[in-house]
Amino acid sequence: SCSWQPLERRSKRLEKQNLQNEKKPESKEDEIVEAEQDPETEVVAGPGGEPKVGMVFLNEDKAYEFYVSYAGTAGFNVRKGCSEKTANNVTKSRAYVCSKEGFRPKSFTAEPKKQRAETRTGCEAHMTVKITTSGKYVVTECVADHNHDLEAPVVDIQILRSQKLLAKLQQPPDPPKVVLIPNDYKNYVRTRHTTDMQLGDARAISEYLQRMKGENPSFFCSIQVDEDDQFRNVFWADVKSVMDFNYFGDVVCVDTRYSISDYCRPLLLFIGVNHHKQPTIFGTAFIYDESVESFKWLFETFKSAMSGKQPRTVLTDRSTAISDAVASAWPGTAHRFSLLHLYQNATKVLSDTFQGSETFAHDFSRSLYDYEEEGDFLSSWEILLVKYNLKDNEWLSKLYEDRERWALPYGRDIFCADIAATLRSDNMDAILTGVLKTEIDLPYFFNRYDKFLEEKRLAEQEADYLGVQMTQRVPPLRLLWQAANTYTPALFELFRLEFELVLACMVYCCGEIGPISEYEVTVKNRPQVHFVRFDSSEYMVLCSCKKFEFVGLPCCHALKVLEIKNIKELPPQYILKRWRKDAQSESPKENFGFAAVDEDPKFTVSKRHNSLYRTLYKVAAKAAENIEGQRFMESQYDQLLEQVELLLQAKLHDKPSLSTIMRSQQPNLPQNDTSNSEPRRASSKKNKNVENRRQQQSPLESSKKKKGRQGMFIT
Repeated sequence: SCSWQPLERRSKRLEKQNLQNEKKPESKEDEIVEAEQDPETEVVAGPGGEPKVGMVFLNEDKAYEFYVSYAGTAGFNVRKGCSEKTANNVTKSRAYVCSKEGFRPKSFTAEPKKQRAETRTGCEAHMTVKITTSGKYVVTECVADHNHDLEAPVVDIQILRSQKLLAKLQQPPDPPKVVLIPNDYKNYVRTRHTTDMQLGDARAISEYLQRMKGENPSFFCSIQVDEDDQFRNVFWADVKSVMDFNYFGDVVCVDTRYSISDYCRPLLLFIGVNHHKQPTIFGTAFIYDESVESFKWLFETFKSAMSGKQPRTVLTDRSTAISDAVASAWPGTAHRFSLLHLYQNATKVLSDTFQGSETFAHDFSRSLYDYEEEGDFLSSWEILLVKYNLKDNEWLSKLYEDRERWALPYGRDIFCADIAATLRSDNMDAILTGVLKTEIDLPYFFNRYDKFLEEKRLAEQEADYLGVQMTQRVPPLRLLWQAANTYTPALFELFRLEFELVLACMVYCCGEIGPISEYEVTVKNRPQVHFVRFDSSEYMVLCSCKKFEFVGLPCCHALKVLEIKNIKELPPQYILKRWRKDAQSESPKENFGFAAVDEDPKFTVSKRHNSLYRTLYKVAAKAAENIEGQRFMESQYDQLLEQVELLLQAKLHDKPSLSTIMRSQQPNLPQNDTSNSEPRRASSKKNKNVENRRQQQSPLESSKKKKGRQGMFIT
C-alpha cells in the first residue's frame, strides 16, 4: 500500500506547479494591468499630516517615510505589515501598521529565561498602499483610530524604532546596502554604561509627567526609548525653570554626581546660579544610558526646551561621552570640567589616601578652589604630590595634564559666574541622595523633589524681598553707594571685599599713549604683579587677573586704577545685568525671543500657548504681590477675553483688523481723566526734571557725552 503514495504526492506537486505557471503573467505590463488606476485629482494630507485615501507616492519607500513621520508626530510606532508581491518581486500592495497591531505569537518551546512583557494590543490602525498603472503607489485604506493611549499628548518621543529606520532611509545611498537598525544602536542600550530601570519606574515616570502636563500645558517633557520602545532616558522642565534659564542660563553645570553612583537612581540636573549666588535648576533628567548618543539627545532636547538657546559656558564631569556630546549638540559653548565632580571622583579613586590622612582632603580642596595664580597653583600641586607620596599616581597625572580645563588660573577669560564656589557651599547633595535610593519608590521621590524645588524658589523670593527692603550700611562714597543700590546683597559683599583691598594696592604707571594708559598693580603681602590697561575714551579697564571676565565682578586692581583716574562711579558695562537686583525685570517677550513666532508658519498652537503662558506668568507673578494688583488683573480678565473672542471671529469671517476692533472698544477701556492742558503742564515739568538731572550728572556721564563714542577698546 505504500508504493503508490510517492507517485500521488509527485502528481499533486506537478499539478500545483502547472496552476502557478498558468497564473504567472508573461510580462511586467501584464502585472501593471492588475494595478490601481492613478487618481485624477491629487489628494493631500489632512490637518496634522494625517494620511488620506487617494494620496499618491513616488515609490514604496516614500509612502513608508510619510507614515513613519506622521506616526512620530501622533505618538505611535510603525511596523511593516503584510505585503503582496509579483513573480518579479515587485510590491503590489503593502500595509503599514501600528507597532501594537496583532498579538505576539505564543512559543511552544521551552520557557524562556526572561519573560518579555506583552506590548501588543491588537490595534487596527494602519495605512495600505497599492501600485498604480504608472508604477506609483496610492493609499487605498486608512484607519486612524488606535485602541491604546498615544504618547504625543504627554511626551515627545524622540527616538522611536521606526523613526530610527526613517533616519537611515533618508541617508544618501552610499553604501547601497541599507541597514535598517545599525549595530551600534542595537548595542548601546546593552553597554556597561546602561543602568537597569527598577520595576514600576516607567509607569511612575509616565504618571508624573502626565499629571504635570495636565496641571500646566507649558510643562516640557521628552522621553528617549530604545528599539523595543522601552524607556531609556527622560527629561523635563517646568515654565519657571525655562524662565530662569533665560535670565541666568549663561553658565550651566551638568550635575551627574547621582547618575554615576552605584546605589542611586541616575538623576541628572542642569544647574545654574542666580543673581543671589544661589543654585537654580533649569532642567531634570533620568539617564539610564550614558552613551554619546544619549547625551547628544539630552543636550539637544534641553536646547529645544529653552527656545533654541544654549549656555555660554558648561561645566561637566570629566567624561569623553559628555565632552563629545557637548561639542556636537552645543557648538560654540565653552566647556570646562566641574570641580565638584573632580573632588567626588577623587574621593573614590584616592579613597585610601583620604581615609589614611586627616589633612589630605583639606589640602586637595585648596588645590582645586583656593589658588587663582598659576604660580601658587603649580607649587601647591607639587607639594601635595610629595607630601602624600602620589607622584606616581596615574589618575592624578592625567588630571594634571588636563589642568587647563579645570584649574582656576586657566581659562580666566571664560565666564563661569563663580558657580564652583556656589555649588561647593550648597547642601543639595545631602538632600537628594537620601530620596534617590533604589529602595524608595519613584512617586515618593517626585513628591520630595517638587518640594525641594519649591523651597529653592522660595529662598530666591525671600532674597529678592530682602534685597529691596534691606539698606546697606556703607561709607558715604559714591562708588559704594552705587554698588549697594545696584547689586544684590550677596554680590555687594563680594564687591566690598575687592573694594577694601584697594587701600592695600600699590600702582606704578608704565606709560600713556593717547587715551590708553597702562599700570602695574600689586597688593600688599602678595608678590604677584598685575597689569591694568585703561582707555579713557570708553572708560574701559582691563586687568590681567581677568576676574571680571571670569566672575563678572571688577577686581581691586581695576578699582584702584579707577580711583587714581578720579572716576567715582562704575562704568555701566562693568555692572552685569545678571548680578543686579532687577535682573529679572526684562520683558518676557524680549527675553524669550518670541518675535520669531509670527515669522514661523510652522509655529503650532501648543508653542503659541507656551509663549503666552510664559508672558502672562510674569504678569501674574507681579500682580500677585499685593491685593490691588490682583483685583486689577481680575477686573480686566472678562474684557480681555471678550476682545480675543472678537479677534477670532473677525479672522474667521474676514472682518476688520484687530486695530479696528480695538478702536471700536476704546470707550470700554479705563481712561485717564485729564484735560487738554495737562499734557503741557506735564511737558513743562519734564523739562524741569531734565535740567535738574543735567546739574546732577556725574563727571563720568558728562565726560562721556562730550567725547562721544569712539569705538570699543580691544586688547
